Amino acid sequence: MNAHDHNPNNVLITGANGGLGGHTIRALLEDGVSTITMAVRSRERGEHVRTAILDELEDTDGVSLEVADGFDMTDPDAIAAAVAALPDRPFDVVFLQAGGVVFTDDYQWVHHRGRQYERTVFQNVFGAHLVLSSLLRRGLVAPGARVVFAGGEGARGIPGLIAKPHFADGDALRAYLQGSPAAPYHPMNAIGVSKLLGALWTDRIAREYGAQFSALWFSPGLTAGTRGLQSAPKVRRWFLEHIGFPIAELLGLAQSPRAGGRKYADALVGRIGHNGDIIGAPQGKALGKLTDQRPMNDDFGDAALEDALWAVLEDLDGPFGQTTTPPSRRTAI
Repeated sequence: MNAHDHNPNNVLITGANGGLGGHTIRALLEDGVSTITMAVRSRERGEHVRTAILDELEDTDGVSLEVADGFDMTDPDAIAAAVAALPDRPFDVVFLQAGGVVFTDDYQWVHHRGRQYERTVFQNVFGAHLVLSSLLRRGLVAPGARVVFAGGEGARGIPGLIAKPHFADGDALRAYLQGSPAAPYHPMNAIGVSKLLGALWTDRIAREYGAQFSALWFSPGLTAGTRGLQSAPKVRRWFLEHIGFPIAELLGLAQSPRAGGRKYADALVGRIGHNGDIIGAPQGKALGKLTDQRPMNDDFGDAALEDALWAVLEDLDGPFGQTTTPPSRRTAI
């Protein structure tokens, strides 16, 4: 799983104003990466984090830390517009880590061009797909670039927290994604599904585009202090942020954002992982020695599930990374 330093000059990070995003930026700056674009939804929040990071530096000469707003991971048109506004400077690293959990009692949906899509998967996986596809259309992914998708151990289940996600076939997956889930909604199970589908997406990207750029799915393990709980009820969020996560960190069951960001930076610069890797914590744990996840869930690498996911994505956005989209793909139904 160890790799060689990638030595990137230009990095794009989605969701960069979150706890993990900010600490990943700090770690990259420590590694000498000087040009980083913070792809965020809100410019105000992005600028706040940017200012805090720059204020910590003793020397900002040669450091280019810029905020690019409009990256709403539930809005395909906003993503396309945000990517269109980026300067013509290809990225050596694209870190797709924007997302979160939808804390509600029932499924929520993103509606686009007459279709609906399960919201947690959309903001974690579909948004990442749209960003990368739009970057490719503009020629903003440098040859030999490194694409890292932010994984999570929920993709193979966490005992007592997230049920192991599984789909019997492609039809079951399409039903989940587009309006007919078989099981009642559970927020933590939903994030597990989204991380599984992120692994399927990464596997397809790595296999089909590995000659152009590398792609890997990577989780540093359970990390306290992230912004993934933003939509949680206030009482639950307060308890987890101020009691649950600190206790887990003390017990060695969770790590600090600084530690998580350091691991992410190591993956981004190439010290961890190769094209197609799916890496996270050991079986049955949410934190520990970085381990290949594939043996932990038979759905990893399932060709039928990958095909079903890819078909839904192409129905949403057309051929991946191509500038010409068939009209039939763009007709509202």
